[in-house]
Amino acid sequence: MSARIRIHASYLLPAILIGGAALTACGDDGNTSSGAGASSATSSSSSGNTGGAGGTGGAGAMVGAGGMAGAGGMGGAGGAGGSGGMASALEVGVGVRVITPSLVETEWNDVNDDGYYDPSKETFTDTNNNGKFDATWLAGFGAGRPATGINDNVEVRAIAFRQNGKTVVVAILDVIGYFIDDMDKVRADPTVTALGVDHILIGATHLHEGVDTIGLWGPTEGETGLNPEYQKMTRDRTAAAIVEAVGSLKPARMRVAQTKTLNPDGTSTLQYVNDVRDPVIYDPTLTIARFTEEGDPTKTIATLVNWSAHPEYAGSGNHLITADYVHWLRHVTEGGLPAEGIAGLGGKTVFVQGALGGQVGPGGVQPLGIDGQPVPKGLPKAQAAGTNVAKLALDALEKNGQDETSSDIVFREKEMFAQVDNLRYHFAQQLGLFDRQFYMYDPQKPIEPGNIPHARSQVAYLQVGPIAMITAPGELHPELWVGGYDGSWSFGQPILSVQENAPDLTTAPKGPYLRDLMLANPGVKYAFVGGLVQDFLGYIVPSFNFVLDPDNLYLVEAAGDHYEETNSIGPKCEEHLQHPMMDLAKTP
Repeated sequence: MSARIRIHASYLLPAILIGGAALTACGDDGNTSSGAGASSATSSSSSGNTGGAGGTGGAGAMVGAGGMAGAGGMGGAGGAGGSGGMASALEVGVGVRVITPSLVETEWNDVNDDGYYDPSKETFTDTNNNGKFDATWLAGFGAGRPATGINDNVEVRAIAFRQNGKTVVVAILDVIGYFIDDMDKVRADPTVTALGVDHILIGATHLHEGVDTIGLWGPTEGETGLNPEYQKMTRDRTAAAIVEAVGSLKPARMRVAQTKTLNPDGTSTLQYVNDVRDPVIYDPTLTIARFTEEGDPTKTIATLVNWSAHPEYAGSGNHLITADYVHWLRHVTEGGLPAEGIAGLGGKTVFVQGALGGQVGPGGVQPLGIDGQPVPKGLPKAQAAGTNVAKLALDALEKNGQDETSSDIVFREKEMFAQVDNLRYHFAQQLGLFDRQFYMYDPQKPIEPGNIPHARSQVAYLQVGPIAMITAPGELHPELWVGGYDGSWSFGQPILSVQENAPDLTTAPKGPYLRDLMLANPGVKYAFVGGLVQDFLGYIVPSFNFVLDPDNLYLVEAAGDHYEETNSIGPKCEEHLQHPMMDLAKTP
């Protein structure tokens, strides 16, 4: 099934629930809460040179000791300088834990052979004789998809950085998304708090062939797919991966490369990735950073890889648990391809998702197999895509990689409250489909203008030497990252093809864009988005191209290219989620 017609992340609830829900529907009324946007911000730097926020002595920066400047440094007395001495070496550690579920029941009589379980007319094999279909429900491609087996393990992988006493950890789970509420529970785990880590970033690969960790893809629409035992297991093992990463910290060297996943012709990307929503704008940049032991550069501690694409290359017909292309990307990066004479890097690879909103992924893509022929679908397609991306990354690192000596850690973060207008999310929260708290409204009163739920969320800026990541609490549309309204990020494709409700590009925002702001930070050479990190709030759609069906707000996709709006928090998603990213990316 192509990305264009799929309902892979459909939060559809039956129409009957609309009438039965005890609330008054609200739409894109334009009501702005005074509490929306960033409510707090912090900034820190491990370098004693100029600190984080504060520039030449402004308040707000926490500065680690050991910088090259003396007391006060460039910031004057009490300003941004460190306390003297040479900056300490960068330390890196890594941790991995398996989060593959134990499957209880996997067989049902799929009478119409559509791959979905229909309890009204289909039976299942009740192996434990409890009268209930104890399936593991797959997230993505709609509700009612039972897992039938396991192709490869899904995991949580964490990478830790320490410099001048400041420690930051990035942990990424192979799941469709992870709410901030679960992330906070991980951070509060006693084994984690005992580490004294300064900052912990948690995110998801946005896997579409793993367990439902959000609650919207259960046995039927309107029934949660959450398994409390599995949720706890993911939290416990994320905590364990973080502990392992911090416990394995050791002095490291860094080598970094960037390339684009382009076909051999140098223009098209369609052997790797595509965008199937207008405007066709996407960033196929592939970033790889290898961290090796300081005393032996042949021994890899960890490798960080960032790229943007929905992990759904195996397609909706696959019912086996798999990390999709992410699995093969990590596997080949570590182990290479001996049959092709390609050496891997060893160590452990941590993959961070990018700006994949707007249907950036496998739609219309045919990666090449080992025989040079296109692989059109299924798990072989996912394997070919992940393998080929890893090959490009390894080649770029070998031929164009730069050994970087700067290793200062800079960290900034903001917390905000984002207005949730989406009726689906209202229903899901009230029906208990997902386990997430809403704020700034009275749940005992109808949801209407003046009483609209808000979601607490976060964004963060992390810089390690020349590498900088800005986190997105959802699926950021790439045009909100690169701009590209002139066609410069369309890679030979028409930027517009759909006529109905087409975006008016003359009303698109002007630069500088988020990527521009990131690259303007001191010392930054390589910038990328950490997608679905710090929270998961659906698609982050540009305001100028946000269109809803006028008669069925959020419940029916508007004509044209507007599926993503139905799976966003609402028309304020850019203002309340991407604008804080812009603020955080600006050079202090």
